[in-house]
Amino acid sequence: MKEYSTSTIRNIALVSHSSAGKTILTEAFLHTTGATTRMGTINEGTTVSDFDDEEIRRGISLYSSVIPIEYKDNKINFLDTPGYTDFVGEMISALSVVEGAVVVVDAVSGYEVGTEIAWNYCDKFNLPRFALINKMDRDNADFNKALATIEERSSTRLIKIQLPWGEKQDFQGVIDLLSMKAYRGEGKTPEAIPAEFQSAAEEGHMELVEAAAEGDDSLLEKYLESGELSPDEIINGLTAVVRKGDFIPVFVSAAEKEIGIFPLLDAIIKIFPSPDQQTDRMADGATGEEALKAVDSEPLAAYVWKTTADPFVGKQTYFRVFSGMVNADSRVWNINKETEERLGNIYIPRGKENMQVKVVHSGDIGVCPKLTVTATGNTLCDKGHPIKVRIPEYPNSLFQVALFPKTQADSTKINPAMT
Repeated sequence: MKEYSTSTIRNIALVSHSSAGKTILTEAFLHTTGATTRMGTINEGTTVSDFDDEEIRRGISLYSSVIPIEYKDNKINFLDTPGYTDFVGEMISALSVVEGAVVVVDAVSGYEVGTEIAWNYCDKFNLPRFALINKMDRDNADFNKALATIEERSSTRLIKIQLPWGEKQDFQGVIDLLSMKAYRGEGKTPEAIPAEFQSAAEEGHMELVEAAAEGDDSLLEKYLESGELSPDEIINGLTAVVRKGDFIPVFVSAAEKEIGIFPLLDAIIKIFPSPDQQTDRMADGATGEEALKAVDSEPLAAYVWKTTADPFVGKQTYFRVFSGMVNADSRVWNINKETEERLGNIYIPRGKENMQVKVVHSGDIGVCPKLTVTATGNTLCDKGHPIKVRIPEYPNSLFQVALFPKTQADSTKINPAMT
């Protein structure tokens, strides 16, 4: 994988109720962009995201996994999160290190309990988000009905960016209201909008222009005078209102058939902020509150949001660089444990695969194996500039269990494994 600067990175969490199609969506991203030669399936246990033995056995996601997608000279780090509420901690950890979220909604089931939980946490982290109505090819899929279930529960206004080109077995693509073009299949080539959808598309386009005009006073003034905006002005205005949280764009797809993939990726790059465009993250410095800027030249602040124990590699520490950058073969200061850690090789993760790099730039997500004392929730920084990233709030445990070692030798392994 080539090196990406901060401005070309997007960190996006995929969240939803269980079985809405997040994992297969990542498979579609990987396959359509050429990262894999075929789509994996949950039934065969061949998805890149769900690689753990227990995930394969159960057929569900149990852990958050990082799936970077290279597209149009940008890198989108998708964090595929579990949908079951038992594993809500994984979703919270993922949401704490991203700049945006895609809330995936089943076109048949609509807004569900898991959708509400994910939606509320997106609100808590103040994240701009897309609503993606997926599985439009299913029997009984109903775009308008699914959209209505979201609108009933969302305090933020929704705006349609796309309309489905058919439904159920007739779903063959998306009608893009930004470009006023239709995209068949994965969405590489634009076509004229079919006559039967022209009226609905024109109505949706006007609603979109009105929403975009609210993003800037000059755009609103122009719209009131002329009644129209240029395509670039629409994008700029829409980007502004989405990032401010005034509107939530709605998209459609059928991930298993790879329908609507490229238009969605295009929108993610255009509308979601890169790490250096996001509001500065606040952290606790030596002299009080300090703003973290996603710039390579700033002091280091890397937050450990996930730790795993690989049977072959050992302990793996996943980190998000909020400020500065992380270099291979360097030393960093763990402010929480007040000790120095030596970083050997560093990697960019993709599922269970780790791709070795020399540097992880500001705003990016990396992984480092075999750190000695570092645990989830710790901050790695410069010793001369101590700073601590704030840990998100997690729900209380619903039940407690006790673990006892089988042998005396096992007793020394329990504490590191649990932390």
